[in-house]
Amino acid sequence: MRILIVEDEFLIAMDIEEAVRALGYDVVGPVGSLQEAMELAGEADVALVDVRLNDGVTGPEVGSHLHFQYGVTVVFITGNPEAVRQSKAAIGVLQKPFRLAEIESVVKFAVGRRQGGNPAVPTRLELLEAA
Repeated sequence: MRILIVEDEFLIAMDIEEAVRALGYDVVGPVGSLQEAMELAGEADVALVDVRLNDGVTGPEVGSHLHFQYGVTVVFITGNPEAVRQSKAAIGVLQKPFRLAEIESVVKFAVGRRQGGNPAVPTRLELLEAA
């Protein structure tokens, strides 16, 4: 399973990458802009997407493109959950700040959903309509 990390804050991206690798998944990226995410879109199964990136509030566009054009399972990770609550591209949103254990549970949930399962919803993950 390949997990795309779309996060422009270097330290946060590295923490997420570490958590994803610890679970045994392949990491795509991390990337910090719409353009970079689009270049790697076809390589991902699941994507963890921040809302505000280097090029502005482009995370919702990234999520829509990944989901509707490539069938990627998307989870938003943001300090602005209200910006994506109406999204039909993502299965959920995790509000920042978060603990690494929460990232791990969200990744497991997203992978489980991707594989057609019905895993338990992580405590702080807010499900969205696409779920």
